[in-house]
Amino acid sequence: MLSLIGRNSLQWSSKRTITSIVSSFSPISSLPQPGSSNLTFRPSAFASIGVPVVSTLLGFTQRRWKSRGNTFQPSTLKRKRRVGFLARARSRTGQNILKRRRDKGRWYLTY
Repeated sequence: MLSLIGRNSLQWSSKRTITSIVSSFSPISSLPQPGSSNLTFRPSAFASIGVPVVSTLLGFTQRRWKSRGNTFQPSTLKRKRRVGFLARARSRTGQNILKRRRDKGRWYLTY
């Protein structure tokens, strides 16, 4: 049975962090050096970690998530119907909102 310290150090060393991945493999180091006599390219170094050769050479990497931020398409009509003064005045909860905003001294009660 391993001690608590020994077990934790084994578990910690088995985890791959970004620094351990970068320090263990560098695509630049696998490319041929300008002064070396061996000018053959070794794509096996890239294939061993699952990185496409062309994208690594050109500096492109696969994006993990899509670009976000284009989800809000404002519409004045929908905004006024949802949170406008008449919509607030119609319902009981909307009237409470108007009352709270008046009590607080808001300059604008709604849109």
